[in-house]
Amino acid sequence: MANTIDNDVAAVLAAVEDLAPRFEAKTLRVYVEELVRWNPQLGLVSKRETPRVVARLLRESVLLWDFVAGAAPPPGGRVRRVLDIGSGAGFPGLVWSLLDPGLSIELLERKERKAAFLERVIARTANENATATAADLRDFARQADRTEAFDLAVVMAVADPSALASFVEPLLRAPGFFCVVRGRGQPDLGDNLGETSLRRKIQHDAPDGRFYLYEVHAA
Repeated sequence: MANTIDNDVAAVLAAVEDLAPRFEAKTLRVYVEELVRWNPQLGLVSKRETPRVVARLLRESVLLWDFVAGAAPPPGGRVRRVLDIGSGAGFPGLVWSLLDPGLSIELLERKERKAAFLERVIARTANENATATAADLRDFARQADRTEAFDLAVVMAVADPSALASFVEPLLRAPGFFCVVRGRGQPDLGDNLGETSLRRKIQHDAPDGRFYLYEVHAA
């Protein structure tokens, strides 16, 4: 078992070797080790071809951060407070926090065991600005102290982001952004998300899908 974990970790790190300089020393390895070790029990990613899947999601998360950083600068010049909805294995939010340790990010995951995994990685990487919260988005959005608390919310590979939009909008301070990742073959999203003020600002075709950025517009 140990040899399998070591081999899978080595395969992932070799596949994303070009990205390694963007992370602080050892943090990427720690994250990949924990993900590979706990994936059989928690189902964090597909159990088939795990190294390939992890490498792809790592690369997609880095590309997504570059897209967001370039397309969604708030008045202060940078996105600083982020909510990752349905963080699961940590894509993209945990990866973002390792890329930029100064980023304040909340990893929202409704399954307690997966939230515990995220907490473990946060502790092992000594990431003081990341937190993991075990809660459903609908309950989370009702908390008064979360209203207008975030510059940006992000979600990957959700079937219908429009169904989440009404819960996401109150969490964003103006000008706030909602980043959505659609997989290859999923239908295009409209200019508006549901019955909200979230309007499409920009989109980007990525190797494995499409990135969308929606912005809160004043009524």
